[in-house]
Amino acid sequence: MAGCCSGRKAKNAPRGLNQAVEQNTAEVMKRATIHFDGGGQSPGPVTAACTVELSDGSFDQDVTRFDQGTHNTAEWHALILGLRMALKHGERHVVVKGDSMLVVKQINREWKTKNAALQSLRAQAEELLALFETWRVEWIPRKENRRTDELGRAQ
Repeated sequence: MAGCCSGRKAKNAPRGLNQAVEQNTAEVMKRATIHFDGGGQSPGPVTAACTVELSDGSFDQDVTRFDQGTHNTAEWHALILGLRMALKHGERHVVVKGDSMLVVKQINREWKTKNAALQSLRAQAEELLALFETWRVEWIPRKENRRTDELGRAQ
């Protein structure tokens, strides 16, 4: 009977150790969450807004206004703004959320980017994403992006 129990303990010990290592890895790899949104007259003056919840739980936000642009360029500028902000704060792991299906699909290489102006913005965003150890960009419904949308409208 002693052999049976010690055998189980031996099998359970590495499993418990593996779970502890996985848990510690998850705690060490805390992620920042970026919400981005662009909007305005199209073509005409547009704004790019982002909010960033840093991995320590604090928040930062920024808005940039452009005298000339389109709704799509504003969305790309908002993504870039958020990525720069996260990097400025030393973040290494990010989850990015936006309600622009176009930007999300293009940055994830699910859709082609044919417009030259958008190709340039996509290249900038890809260069910034490459500076993170891990990243994910996902689409969210507009209602889940309300805070960032309101930030951009307030400018």
